Amino acid sequence: MVTGHTELEHVLTRLETLLNDVWDQRPADVTVSATAPLVSLGVDSLTLALLLDNVGKEFHIDWTSGTRLDGAVSLRAIADLVLRRGGGGPAAGA
Repeated sequence: MVTGHTELEHVLTRLETLLNDVWDQRPADVTVSATAPLVSLGVDSLTLALLLDNVGKEFHIDWTSGTRLDGAVSLRAIADLVLRRGGGGPAAGA
């Protein structure tokens, strides 16, 4: 039975892709780590808002219904939110 770890890896891979899509200019010297604080990666509040909007669309999550986003401090933390909200399955169009 394939479980959690594979789902987490899938979500983290998609999150990194979505981050790259919304990043105006990815800092050349930054290596994205799932656990690194987004602020230390150079992600500003607008980029985070765009990322979360795309994550909501990708994983069919309505962030306005009962989700505290103050914990969205790293890609891993966002992945955990996605998985808790049941959005870890294959995304449409993926």
